[in-house]
Amino acid sequence: MTALLLVAIVFGIIEFGLALYADHFVSAAAQLGARYAIVRGADYSSSCSTSPPPSFTLNYHCNASGSDVQNYVESLAGMGLSASNVSATATWPAQTPDCTSSCTACAKASNSAGCLVKVQVTYSFTFLPAQFFSQSTLSLTGTAEQVIQE
Repeated sequence: MTALLLVAIVFGIIEFGLALYADHFVSAAAQLGARYAIVRGADYSSSCSTSPPPSFTLNYHCNASGSDVQNYVESLAGMGLSASNVSATATWPAQTPDCTSSCTACAKASNSAGCLVKVQVTYSFTFLPAQFFSQSTLSLTGTAEQVIQE
């Protein structure tokens, strides 16, 4: 009886650790996705490579779109995480950091230098012993907002 309780506690600790790992991944992936978008702004005329992971290759001289950011973030999913459970949304809100509404600086091209990009990453974490929980998935979300550099 004690061994059964000990095994349940150990697996609970492992599952909690995996959930924390997934939460950390979501936060880091949002930051990296925003970083990917800020160095690939309107100054570049070609489009980025959008081949799906794991054959995803970085094209450094390109203008990133929302699907490019999604593919890049999916390629970051590492050990124990499923790339199919990752969703990334990149938006260019057409504003600068010191302007709360649409600014004239970003009205022409919302992905030009000095404008903001916002990346939101969502990961659906599934608990292994799903039959013991009424809600077997946990939706984890991370958001990052940065200023476009190029």
